Amino acid sequence: MNVPKLATRRRLRPVSKAIWTTAVAGVAFCAFAAASPGTALAAPGAPAVSPGTVDSGPGWAVTQGAGGYAVSVRLPDALPAEDNVPVLVADGKVLGPATQSASGLTLTLTTTDPAVATAKNITWQWSTGSPGTGATPGGSPAPASTAPNATATPSSGHASGPTLGSDPAAPGPYKYTTAVYDFGTEAIPLANIGGVRGEVQGKIYLPSSGGPHPLVLFMHGRHSTCYNTTTDAAANIWPCPSGDAEIPSYAGYDGAGDALASHGYTVVSISANAINANDNQKAPDDGAQARGQLFLDTLTWLKKADAGQPVSFYDAATDRTVTLDQALAGTGMTAADLAGTMNFSDIGLMGHSRGGEGAATAAVLNEGLARPWDIKSVFMLAPIDFTRTTIPDVITTTLLPYCDGDVSDQQGQHFYADSRNAFGDNVLSSDIWVMGADHDFFNTYWTPPFPGAADDWTTGGQSATDPVCGLNSPTTTRLSSTQEYSVGTSYLAGFFELTLGGQTQYLPMFDGAGAEPSSVASFADIRTVAQQPASMRDDITSFANSSPSITASGSMTPTICADQSGRTVPLTVPPCASGLTNQQVPYWTPANYAPNVPLNQMTHLAWTDGTAALNVAIPADERNVSGYQEMTVNMSPDASVTTGTDMTISVSDGKGHSYSTLASSLNKWAVTRMPSSTSNLLGKIVLQQVHLPTATLKAAGLDLKDITDVTFGAAVGADGTASGGEYLQDLAFDSRGLGVPGARSRPTVNVASTNVQESTGPSTSEVAVYLSRPATSTVTTYLTVIGSATGEVGLAMDPVTFRPGQTCQTENIPMTGSTAASATPTTAYKIAVSDPHNAVLGTGDFGTVTVAANTVTSGSTAPPDGVQGNPCAELAALSHPGHLSARGNGKVTAGSVVTVTGLGYRAGESVAFSVGSAQAGTGIASASGTVSALVTIPSGQGTGLVTISAVGAGSGFTSTARIAVVR
Repeated sequence: MNVPKLATRRRLRPVSKAIWTTAVAGVAFCAFAAASPGTALAAPGAPAVSPGTVDSGPGWAVTQGAGGYAVSVRLPDALPAEDNVPVLVADGKVLGPATQSASGLTLTLTTTDPAVATAKNITWQWSTGSPGTGATPGGSPAPASTAPNATATPSSGHASGPTLGSDPAAPGPYKYTTAVYDFGTEAIPLANIGGVRGEVQGKIYLPSSGGPHPLVLFMHGRHSTCYNTTTDAAANIWPCPSGDAEIPSYAGYDGAGDALASHGYTVVSISANAINANDNQKAPDDGAQARGQLFLDTLTWLKKADAGQPVSFYDAATDRTVTLDQALAGTGMTAADLAGTMNFSDIGLMGHSRGGEGAATAAVLNEGLARPWDIKSVFMLAPIDFTRTTIPDVITTTLLPYCDGDVSDQQGQHFYADSRNAFGDNVLSSDIWVMGADHDFFNTYWTPPFPGAADDWTTGGQSATDPVCGLNSPTTTRLSSTQEYSVGTSYLAGFFELTLGGQTQYLPMFDGAGAEPSSVASFADIRTVAQQPASMRDDITSFANSSPSITASGSMTPTICADQSGRTVPLTVPPCASGLTNQQVPYWTPANYAPNVPLNQMTHLAWTDGTAALNVAIPADERNVSGYQEMTVNMSPDASVTTGTDMTISVSDGKGHSYSTLASSLNKWAVTRMPSSTSNLLGKIVLQQVHLPTATLKAAGLDLKDITDVTFGAAVGADGTASGGEYLQDLAFDSRGLGVPGARSRPTVNVASTNVQESTGPSTSEVAVYLSRPATSTVTTYLTVIGSATGEVGLAMDPVTFRPGQTCQTENIPMTGSTAASATPTTAYKIAVSDPHNAVLGTGDFGTVTVAANTVTSGSTAPPDGVQGNPCAELAALSHPGHLSARGNGKVTAGSVVTVTGLGYRAGESVAFSVGSAQAGTGIASASGTVSALVTIPSGQGTGLVTISAVGAGSGFTSTARIAVVR
């Protein structure tokens, strides 16, 4: 049987609430190290044993599939609605992300891993490793906790940085109105999510005068969609059933919406409940494309409204067409009020949680358009990143809450890490870490006491008395819900006032300077890492590769490293982290659909005494740094450091002058471990940024036109020793600024689905990875085949390179053979492309390899797929239908027989013929790809031209002929 290869890793919120705390209490937290499975589920019995079952146990079963196995786990109740995705675990080994059934009671995946055929236990866990219940006993909302620091002053760990003189959250001079629009619960077809229709609903914040105003769109993440008005029990279903009320997650960002509207911005916050109710079940990418396209579809109807054109949507739920005035009925706002209010040359997007991935996807889909929208900036709030998406040409920031109990591995950090060197684009990008913040309290409807809301730190399985993140601990660093909401409001408002409104006084909040607005400065500990625009920096080294210009001396041992240990594909360099959970290493935590794609390569330093040093010699053509404001480098202690270490940073010029200072004097967090406790979510390794002003170097007598060396030397650290370990990344000289944002049309990267025939022994299948159009520079990406948690079936990940002008590459997928009969006629394995450079992910970033079984236990086999041809050629043929020759014995009349012949098919594939919409026979293509069949014209066929079509079962190639039917 043919078997492609690999697998791995994520959100839902409460449906039936109490069960999950106990049901998954034993879940392990490291999906790619030696993960131990969750507690065996007390399911109502194993799935019914079906033909082809090869292994089973309480609540789970494994059946033989074409090219591998189908695994199913039965749940006692539906999963809560979290941003996580469930993964299946066999005897402690993570198999990969599972698909939820429509009822939410069954989790399934297909895998090529032969270990499942003999597994002793199969269960599930959240992909981040968190048990993540989102639930409290009895189905009632979690009680609101009162943070002991509700009026706290900053802890001793408060980040240093100036307090701004103005505050973006302060009310502005504009009067504004708000209105909730509602075109219906099933008013628009959603992208790539199984034909589901979704709501066109949301909230508008509209300045009352002036205009057109910069336009900002918000989107919430994955939360329960409804709650019962009698019991308060939350559910994840759409539309909400009778007796349930909608949870208006879109209305949870009033603080930022009000602040921006009062400063002259039109804000629209979009509802995405239909996506939340269907993404894990029906979307191959868990809803990323659906959310991204919903952003773009919202821009489309808003532009029509702004132009004064009629706007309406057909709502399938009520079988009526709803106009914009009807959607705004009773709000005091009309369609006429929206005309001329929006500036479509200044667009910003904000997404929270899965909405953050949606905002990133919208920016990427936008660049695949021939005429993209003028999106200037994207704010991702506690986002997920299942596919390793890279984002070019727009100013971005990613806000990461340190006490996130939902997206506890802070995988959204990858947006910054992956994009920073992927395009050479001229825009500011930044990571913002908010210490003491959880995932949910940025949205008022995700905050207790609202039904279905809870503190995600504790519902994620962590202790409420944790000394760092527990709300009920006297030593907690946690922000109260009010404080956290204030941080979100200030940073959202400040970001868009800066990037769309030119309010440069807020630049120090995002450019690494560490400035905080007055509304949060008294209690917030916020740490920022930024990469300045390409035109405003000189990258000396990323520390991602060895170089003759980088030399070690004394006891210094530098190692180029990447990734977390436990990857199932051999790495070309050692892992940067080992023995830690994915939550503790967000720089290296694997992505759901790109688990083995290399991640965050950098240099790891280790030293044993004060003789250790690492010298970076600056190339001659980069020694003039007089035009830059500062030198920056990103640093973090490694896991061997218990509290802190230190390094001396020395800069020299060509005349032998030198300036030295301790890294701790520039930013103590660069050499201090992040807060830790008994929770294995904490003690994270997070790179922080050191800033050394060039003015300081000049004052010390250095010649800024001839800086020759930067040296990192061992120093006595906080633990009193001169031994230590440190990670280094991105040494640069730069000046701070926004750059020049502006979306542009770029080629997109896609992967073509393919059908292959099962074999009885080892073989190779192929898939086509392709660009939407030729690129002018080299494009790189990675192909991942999801379906095996080991490397036993061959590489599950391959880098793909397109030279300028190339548009399609063929990639081999090793397949394992078998003579065993499958339980089903076909088995599909998911494939995905990720982490593209110089191109963006397209609408075809996911695909499938569908394996047709030779024999099936039920006796019903699929039509033969034939011998796979060159997948790039087969892909090209799909857009160029062939021509059939049709010959009858005399006149072609209804009921007569026509001999039809076509060329260009796979050898041995079944070809289905049809006349109009009526099936009219099959044929098998010859070794040369020729197929013939006797096709009967339906007896009821009317006179005139009719189309005869022939479609290949494996290739999908279509040929047609038009014939005239006469009396």
